Amino acid sequence: MKNMNQVVQKFIESSDGILRLRPAWVAHDFLKAGRRLGLKEEEYDAGERGEVMERWLCSETHADNRIDIADEGFSYLDIPGENITVIDALKICKEEILGKGYSENHDSLGRLIKIFDFGTRLFFHIHQREEDVKKLSKNSKDEAYYFLDAPLGNHPESFFGVHQYIVEQNLQYEIFLPIMEKWDADDTEVLKHSRAFLNVPGEGFFLDSGILHAPGTALTMEIQESSDVCAVFQPNVEGFRISKNMLYKDVAVEDIEKYQEMAALKQIDWEASSDPSFYEKRHLFPKKVEETVQGDIFEEWIYYGTSKFSGKRLNLRPGEQFFSKEKGVHNLFAWKGKGSVNGIMMNAGEFDLDSCKDELLITCRKAQEGYIIRNEGDSDLVLFKYFGPDINVENLPVIGHH
Repeated sequence: MKNMNQVVQKFIESSDGILRLRPAWVAHDFLKAGRRLGLKEEEYDAGERGEVMERWLCSETHADNRIDIADEGFSYLDIPGENITVIDALKICKEEILGKGYSENHDSLGRLIKIFDFGTRLFFHIHQREEDVKKLSKNSKDEAYYFLDAPLGNHPESFFGVHQYIVEQNLQYEIFLPIMEKWDADDTEVLKHSRAFLNVPGEGFFLDSGILHAPGTALTMEIQESSDVCAVFQPNVEGFRISKNMLYKDVAVEDIEKYQEMAALKQIDWEASSDPSFYEKRHLFPKKVEETVQGDIFEEWIYYGTSKFSGKRLNLRPGEQFFSKEKGVHNLFAWKGKGSVNGIMMNAGEFDLDSCKDELLITCRKAQEGYIIRNEGDSDLVLFKYFGPDINVENLPVIGHH
């Protein structure tokens, strides 16, 4: 541990608080991969674990899969000859990474960012609310989506919630309980009880825990609370049979024994799922960050409306530069183009299974001190910034159209 402490301390000092990371790839065996993550064709194949369908960014969250891999989901610091995860680095250098004040009230980065890449629509599911998973010593999972400008796939629309009349007439259990009890692999009509919204690149949605949803096939960048909990309510997705175990994945055993299928149905936030103003209250679109405008250059909020997490987008044209100064620790991801961050090169799409040049973690000290981002290429540089809980609070815009 002493040696690891010295290694991480030296890494932070030598890089002036801007830490390069290795990519974290996550495989699943329940659906089809979209194969838009930029890997070589053979690299998507994860054997009996399925296919690589997600990339997690600066992750301290373990991927909860049927076949458990001890470090699946965890990001590693890109230190030559060392294998040190971000979560281990935080244990030994918490104050150096999070900052003195922030580390007094937070033990981690406290959020998870992923790019998910499914060739089919994702199944109809929820992420449980805090009161439902605290008995399992797990976290709830509010989340927000941003649809990337990439091929949209066959079903670029996401289903959210249920039709209003279902809850108004108290029909939710009458409709859904027989489907859950039967769990017929040939049942493909559960989504007829929901409503769909188009996946528009550059826009997204905020989703509270407990709301039913089935994300579409757009390549989606998601930020969420640091958790991997869910309950699935769809037995078949485009010919892929979903195990009924997924209905109970994060439901307490005593609740299953007492209520059977109703245990999972009781975890749904039916009021929020049937909200007729869902779109107006939860649709996200870019909003200018007024306080960081530098001439013709400006950042945009893409994740906002909650202090649990937040995120920005920055677009620099060739030759442009931007002085970035933030309230606290955050990470960067280069989606397009080539640039430098405080002299450290970033090149979007330059990665393989074990290394990359498109992902950085910015320590609190460096974030508050500030750093220069430059476009070093001949096309636009598009960067995303991600923040955990309580870093951006009063400065965030509200969700909604005005």
